[in-house]
Amino acid sequence: MAKAAPAALAVQAVVFGFDPDPGTAPSRALHVLTVGKGLPSADVERSERFIDAAQRAVSAAGLQLGGRRGRGATAPLQLAGVDDEPGRGNRTVTAWYMAAAGFDQEPSGSGKWASVGRGLRLDAGSAGALKAATDRLRAETRTVAGAAALLGDVFTGDDLLRLHVALHGGPKSSERTFRRRVQELRDAGVLRSVPDREVASLRQRHPRFRSPAGTGGRPPELLRYSGSGGEDEQLAGLRARRAG
Repeated sequence: MAKAAPAALAVQAVVFGFDPDPGTAPSRALHVLTVGKGLPSADVERSERFIDAAQRAVSAAGLQLGGRRGRGATAPLQLAGVDDEPGRGNRTVTAWYMAAAGFDQEPSGSGKWASVGRGLRLDAGSAGALKAATDRLRAETRTVAGAAALLGDVFTGDDLLRLHVALHGGPKSSERTFRRRVQELRDAGVLRSVPDREVASLRQRHPRFRSPAGTGGRPPELLRYSGSGGEDEQLAGLRARRAG
């Protein structure tokens, strides 16, 4: 009987942040937490779970992934894939985890935010983890639940559109149809208006929640994801529903 080859166990964490500032170009809005030329990583210690090792790696990089970020948000870390290439030396099995974090969090450790794009240069192992996680993120952000996990608890319809443009190159239909779809989700209760008692303080803290400077226009409606679930959450690419 063949003897099993020993393998070291490791994790890498892909933590995404999204810059919702309207002044940020869509091609530079998606960010990932990096440590040097790689991603937060750690060896799995004896009797330690993979996910706990990934959490430890993110903490060492200077971010704290708390509990659920608003109703319906995804868990802080989720498995994105496994790298099980034997290689020439000792075999290492690496589990890839992914998470979304508020971009307003400034890493306090060895990590920093880096824009995901052509200018990002990572080592080979980290590049594979990033590609797997980005592919999954693109699939998840086609629904309100996935978009809300990246945008945070409160967002606007324009935030949803900017995120969709950044990750998918824009909706399959026109921006007008996309905005109509957001309104349909609002009317169906998938999206809920933020209560008036919270609006003033939110507008004070976040400039994008106010009217554009010098326009005197109506400020955007502030929204939350209701956590309803279901295929009606799709943001774009579906036949526009018509009343009547």
